Amino acid sequence: MAQVLLKDATLVTPQGIIQSDLLCDGGRIAKIAPQLSAPGTPVLDCHELLALPGMIDEHVHFRDPGFPAKATLASESRAALLGGVTSFMDMPNTDPPTVSMTRLLEKKAKAAQQSVANYAFYLGASGDNCEELKKAPPREIAGIKIYMGATTGSLLVEDYERLLEAFKAAPTLIALHCEDSELIAAQERRVKNLYGEEPEMALHALIRSRDCCLNSTKLAIALAKESGARIHILHISTQEEVTLLSEYLYGNAATRQISGEAALPHLFFSAADYARKGGLLKCNPSVKNEADRRALVAAVERGVLTTVGTDHAPHEAALKAQSYFKCPSGCTSVQFAWPALLALWKRRELTLESAVKACAQQVAERYRIPDRGRLEEGCYADIVLVNPALPQSVDRYDLKSLCGCSVFEGEFLPARVVHTLVNGVVKVKDGTLCSEESGQALYFARD
Repeated sequence: MAQVLLKDATLVTPQGIIQSDLLCDGGRIAKIAPQLSAPGTPVLDCHELLALPGMIDEHVHFRDPGFPAKATLASESRAALLGGVTSFMDMPNTDPPTVSMTRLLEKKAKAAQQSVANYAFYLGASGDNCEELKKAPPREIAGIKIYMGATTGSLLVEDYERLLEAFKAAPTLIALHCEDSELIAAQERRVKNLYGEEPEMALHALIRSRDCCLNSTKLAIALAKESGARIHILHISTQEEVTLLSEYLYGNAATRQISGEAALPHLFFSAADYARKGGLLKCNPSVKNEADRRALVAAVERGVLTTVGTDHAPHEAALKAQSYFKCPSGCTSVQFAWPALLALWKRRELTLESAVKACAQQVAERYRIPDRGRLEEGCYADIVLVNPALPQSVDRYDLKSLCGCSVFEGEFLPARVVHTLVNGVVKVKDGTLCSEESGQALYFARD
């Protein structure tokens, strides 16, 4: 791999924010020091640019295989690089669902050909594939994904005994979607009786209520205690869940038994935004009120929520424009990951250091991904260069996701990704994709 020299960058490192040069060689960060010289090496002038570790997005739905009109590994990995996401972990709710290692390895082989970002995949629990879970190689999968309600098909696991069996069988970290399907169904019936078949989109926060999240999260914690499993509860959406998780801050990101994630839509938007965003903001769990949003941001800052993911889940624009019960859930967001997080920094809601830890360093620690997530000598050169003083207005015509729409349409973001390097290769230069070189499969340092 060729060398690349970053000159005069503002680096956000584990040791602090420093002004320095950075030399990439052999896919890794070879040297960080002022006034570096490497004759014949390509140079990126990073004056007035922030150098950040590439986001390791632990939570994406790239819809491949099965939904080529929504997304593919090729299209979404390219959108990811433009948002400063250099590695992703893809969920199993594809068609067919990823409930066996055969299917997971098929996705992995496809990503090796088509993904320009680094990649990994979750193995889904189906309620009857415990033997498959037990024999899954821990170093080759992102983790085990369990939907404890709020989904359909073979990936829905609701029965307590089957859930406990899956928790005990999992050889790795378990990533959880926690919502109570019975409560959701009851609220849907109530809303239909009161408002008919086309209620306002804002009622999503009532249908997918705070109680349906809290009840399921409590159940997940009880199952973890009974089984001894390590769990990571995805897209926490309420201040009550934050309070609950604050009781389990034992150990660091790598060793904690019970942890939680904040998803980008819940950090950036609140229920007040349903009126202007409509179906583009419909996601599961629902985006709730401003007090919840602020509690989530504060929880990321304090380390109560260990990681941040995008929960990128694209659907076609025509589908997202439908009435409430016809509109599918999911927000398209990966192309604006780092700029949106920097908006929270600019608003003084989140420090830069905490944002870096939550979307890169602590993701690597929680999932046990060695040598990634940090700007440090010896680590892989997954680096994002951002201009914090170059704003952007998000326009639908700028979107790279195949679905053709995003919840960030119309937003004014205060920063822009200028360059993105993956394994030391410049993949985005001056805001434009410039390399088709494939990313690498993520490796997990687990026994």
